[in-house]
Amino acid sequence: MNRNQRIHREIWMLLLAIVMGGLFMALMTFYYGKIMENAGVSSNELNHVYKYQYEMIVDSRNSTFWEAVYENARQEALAHDAVLELKGSESGENYSKADYMDMSIAAQVDGIILEYNGEEGLQEKIDEAANKGIPVVTIVNDAPISLRQSFVGINDYQLGQTYGEQVADLVDDHTKRILVLLNREQELGQNQLYGQIYSAVENKESSDQKIKIQSQNIMYQSQFDTEEAIRSIFQSPEGPPEILVCLDEVTTECAYQAMIDFNLVGEVKIIGYYTSRTIMDAVKKGLIPVTLAMDVEQIGIYSIEALTEYMEVGRANSYYTVDMDVITRDNWKQQEKQDEKQ
Repeated sequence: MNRNQRIHREIWMLLLAIVMGGLFMALMTFYYGKIMENAGVSSNELNHVYKYQYEMIVDSRNSTFWEAVYENARQEALAHDAVLELKGSESGENYSKADYMDMSIAAQVDGIILEYNGEEGLQEKIDEAANKGIPVVTIVNDAPISLRQSFVGINDYQLGQTYGEQVADLVDDHTKRILVLLNREQELGQNQLYGQIYSAVENKESSDQKIKIQSQNIMYQSQFDTEEAIRSIFQSPEGPPEILVCLDEVTTECAYQAMIDFNLVGEVKIIGYYTSRTIMDAVKKGLIPVTLAMDVEQIGIYSIEALTEYMEVGRANSYYTVDMDVITRDNWKQQEKQDEKQ
């Protein structure tokens, strides 16, 4: 190979390296751009280098409840020079929360906000993150014996008291069975929420009335799975319960739809959760007598406060209590005004 050929070859190799480098930079820009897009960062904020990177992991990032929690948390994160990405199952995805925890740990994020649900191996992932210096804040459901840094929500005892009061108010002479649809894996004997509902109903029973109180775990990867589980309850040989207690938005909406489909309005009383448009419409019409809702603004803000305080001073409160609203046909207008402000 003569000198000119060597020069031409080196030039082509240099050009190829420049092209490959440009493609790599374009790919990385696209990749991080998608992360920022998922995190809700506007185009004029993309060039900003944030101090912290947080991730929020929930059951379903498409539910209106978690969208509202995330939006409040995202705005609070930006105020603390942090970017927040939302992760959760969508239709067609098979990732578990443990899988998402693995991704967050591998990415070495600065903090994780987690909707704990008792999924197998999830507590170990919380401990793994903590041992690697990544604080974890659990929201709505707690993992008290894990190494989580903080919990934002209402404990099972308080939540059980609130639900118990609503169940007791709906008990009448025709009530024979109450079914509590739990939204996380937990041994029945350890569930204080169920225990408080049981106590409230026991105090309401008449001397010649014995009400059966049962629970069932509804924790599935998709809304379709939840719909099928609810329909099987309504189609069971013993029939649906007179009172059905739901602890999340998706379960409430699926139970409401099943009640309509099976023409059991008035025969099944649903105690719902959250204030989505579907649920609120049902409350207005008196088809769902009551729904409960944690303050989504407080959940979002407090979770970021916990992470940021830990990052800046090395510690944070272990427990942040949020408000719980009880919405009925009599006070739904007040709740709608509150939701509009958020």
